[in-house]
Amino acid sequence: MSPPRWFLWIVVVAIMLWGLTAARAYLIPIAIALVLFSLLAALIDWITKLHVGRWSVPRPLATVIGLIIIAYGLSLMVSVLSSQVEAVIAASPRYISRIEALLSDAAEFFGRDIAEDLQKALSEINLAARIPGLVGSAGATVTTITLIVLYMGFMFVERGAFQRKLDRLLPDHDQASRVRAVILSISDSVQRYFTIKLFVSALTGLAAYAVMKPMGLDFAETWALLAVLLNFIPNIGSAIATILPAIVALVQFDTLGPFLVIAFGVSTIQLVIGNFVEPALMGRSLNLSPLVIILSLTFWAFVWGIVGMFLSVPIMVIVLIVCSQIPAWRPVAVILSRDGRIPDSEIANDPVA
Repeated sequence: MSPPRWFLWIVVVAIMLWGLTAARAYLIPIAIALVLFSLLAALIDWITKLHVGRWSVPRPLATVIGLIIIAYGLSLMVSVLSSQVEAVIAASPRYISRIEALLSDAAEFFGRDIAEDLQKALSEINLAARIPGLVGSAGATVTTITLIVLYMGFMFVERGAFQRKLDRLLPDHDQASRVRAVILSISDSVQRYFTIKLFVSALTGLAAYAVMKPMGLDFAETWALLAVLLNFIPNIGSAIATILPAIVALVQFDTLGPFLVIAFGVSTIQLVIGNFVEPALMGRSLNLSPLVIILSLTFWAFVWGIVGMFLSVPIMVIVLIVCSQIPAWRPVAVILSRDGRIPDSEIANDPVA
């Protein structure tokens, strides 16, 4: 007697979950490389469409230009963060003394025992002692970045041969066309999502910087950069990007004025861009249920940590597209979608696989 279907599904899901967790050190660089490859491919395609008279940019030159743009952006980010790390270490004694003063004032309201516990925990903070650990983490990060660059290089090498491989793998012309349509739909959706998200995140970071810098907030560049990065994490990312600079303002300044201006200004920017600008640009291209976004965020954070939080939405977009193109799985796509409407299947009657 064969086991029931639901039991087999539980076993399959458990094995997949174990595999994703156990192989995260190998899968995460590949996933990041795929995302960067998709973005760089879109940038290269855009550059090749530029014309100066009758002359257009050749693809090899466009590839070099795209790599230079990406490398410059990453180096600028690293430069900002590295300069801010030194400033944070230098300012840490001042902040610790300021926090101790605030805790002393708060002891009158919250009780001396709680304040003493917080002061004890604060006294154990030693940024200088944590530098060796940070150096070790930086070494692991460099290794991961090296792997990502290597993966991207081989992806570009394989890009030209992929079409020929697909034709040989699927001799049936109609089936090959359907598979190409699915892959193209996935590529376009992921590229559109990250392109719009990058623009919206950069706009959010610049607007937040325009609020924080004139107020004299310490490390305004870091908070603006974090606003850009955290904006890729659905829902909770914007909240964290608002709370962190507000807390620093509360500790840094002696009055509540700068804290209120920064907290209100940054939260207003997040609300306006997140609720009006981004939906207007995205349109229906991100046709995911808000509940699905939250659940996928939780799941991928559990499986892949912070990287999973960044990749949760594009992964679910891919799942939605694949399910919508396979007749047997279209009910799953309907459940994942925001309003129950999904793109018409490119597949007539038979599934791709």
